[in-house]
Amino acid sequence: MTTSARAWRPWQLSPLELAAGFALGIGNTPPLPRAPAGSPSARKAFEEVILEALRHPPCVVSFSGGRDSSAILAVAAAVARREGLPPPIAVSQRFTGVDTAEESRWQEMVIAEAKVVDWERLELTTELDVVGPLARDLISRHGVLWPANTMFHAPIAALARGGTLVTGFGGDEIMSPGWAWERLNRVLSRQVRPRRGDLIEVAGAIGPPALRRRVLARRPDPSAPSPWLRPHAERAVRRAWEDLRVAEPVHHGKAIRWWWSSRYMSTTLQSLGLLASGYGASILHPFADPRFLTAVARERGRNGPRSRSQSMIGLFSDVLPEQTLVRVGKASFNGAFLGPETRSFAKDWDGSGVDPSYVDVEVLRDIWRTEDPDARSYPLFQAAWAATVMPSSASGTERVQ
Repeated sequence: MTTSARAWRPWQLSPLELAAGFALGIGNTPPLPRAPAGSPSARKAFEEVILEALRHPPCVVSFSGGRDSSAILAVAAAVARREGLPPPIAVSQRFTGVDTAEESRWQEMVIAEAKVVDWERLELTTELDVVGPLARDLISRHGVLWPANTMFHAPIAALARGGTLVTGFGGDEIMSPGWAWERLNRVLSRQVRPRRGDLIEVAGAIGPPALRRRVLARRPDPSAPSPWLRPHAERAVRRAWEDLRVAEPVHHGKAIRWWWSSRYMSTTLQSLGLLASGYGASILHPFADPRFLTAVARERGRNGPRSRSQSMIGLFSDVLPEQTLVRVGKASFNGAFLGPETRSFAKDWDGSGVDPSYVDVEVLRDIWRTEDPDARSYPLFQAAWAATVMPSSASGTERVQ
């Protein structure tokens, strides 16, 4: 069907979510069921996901050098050798002039440790510009996808045509501490000595939603303010974050399975799936695969990880160097997305293409003209561009084939 014959329908983010730059709340996907008796361990489940990718070559690993992609690549290399399958292809992107994205030393360490022989390094400059040619092509095919940095994997997906792209999505979330009821779970399992304030936490955990909301309101607000939002929109976003915390199960294992229902999860998986399919590739995310999540939920039980390093050591100490397992910090790729096309668009933007009932256009314009605009506003960049050059489309829509 030609482009002009395509219809448009509402897509992915609500107007409030688009303005905020985040998929909020719980969607229509049911939580994951408990892992049945006799299910494989978390590490075994992780390997099963990767084995599936290896059996549909080329198995291309999006390899930044961070802990998540390093674990995937190292396990994939080991499983391929064990099973006599074609080895994974590591693909790394190097960004000229973006110092915060420099990961060469970490990449080389993992490549050597995992004995990876097929390593592609793509030298990029402005290819990932938020409203550059690649982004515009993706928007014309799929609409404005969330998150906007979905296109980070596009140059890598192009090398996975006919095979499988493997990403580290989900690793930051599932392998890190920071779940809502961590301390209370440790108190209930007698891992830490209770304090007087824990009685209030217990009341919130077992009480009705209204009481739980009041207890959680005593904690720091998990959402950073978005200065470009109108006050009523900012309040609505904060309320949505509160609703999410109120809904999170207390038991950590249940919380992991519940996380599968979040719009954050479903929307990201949907976007990455569209991206890969557009290049003729399948896509898998071992850290966000139901097999791995249910296994992790069963193994952890009530208590979440004490640290990211603890999680990594417990699962991957046999395949990764110690420096990678316990490293602190990670690369930032924001500079790769703020290319000349985006800078020019921001400079000349007339305020159209965003919903002024949610967005303070003057504040947003000022933010976009700073050296490092808030990454949460990237979807608005793309929606404003789409509305300017594709007037038949509404902000945040997808073309239906």
